[in-house]
Amino acid sequence: MRAFKIIFLLSVSYLLASCASTPSVEGESESQKLQAQEFMMSTGDIVRFKDSSLEFLKIVNDSRCPKGAQCVTDGSATLSFMYLTPNSAESFSLDTAENSVHTFENIQIGLMSFDPLPSEGSILSPEEFTARVIVAEEGALEDVTIIDVRTEGEYNNSHYSGAVNLPVDEIADRISELNLDKDETFIVYCRSGNRAGKAKEELEAMGYTNVINGVSEDSLNKLMD
Repeated sequence: MRAFKIIFLLSVSYLLASCASTPSVEGESESQKLQAQEFMMSTGDIVRFKDSSLEFLKIVNDSRCPKGAQCVTDGSATLSFMYLTPNSAESFSLDTAENSVHTFENIQIGLMSFDPLPSEGSILSPEEFTARVIVAEEGALEDVTIIDVRTEGEYNNSHYSGAVNLPVDEIADRISELNLDKDETFIVYCRSGNRAGKAKEELEAMGYTNVINGVSEDSLNKLMD
């Protein structure tokens, strides 16, 4: 009887341990697929790709101009990351100003956006901010298709070199014009990333599996330079 009780208690302990919550990890199921991928990360998040991983450690500082306020400069936010491979671990920082891309031997990591903006009169916890990060293997973005989803007038005023114009309201009907494979990597962008995000959602609903939100022309210039 005593042995039965011990076995029963051990079984219950195992079941409880199995059901315990664990930190979510993005990208784990795609561990052998990289080339170029977009990740949404909050502090403490880890994304894995191939035999490497990237961890968002902390927000070092955030001096960005609060939403709705008038400031002399836009300010910037600086974020700390850790890049790990089987043989090394390296911490580095990215910011929303000029230092938004970091390159390792064959991997490029770019900070495309960091949201939301600070708000006057309220304090957000670090977990409420989200960094949009692109991780790309060397050369993966050289010939990628880039789509400007702004209006024709905005596109004609200024656009990323080589980008094609498919306004967000037309993209679902016109994406077939580009003859893109459903698993092909391509980038959409607009002025601030909002319309690009909507385009990305529509295209993913149509079966396109690796649409990257490049946010803006300025963000792409930093990433692709």
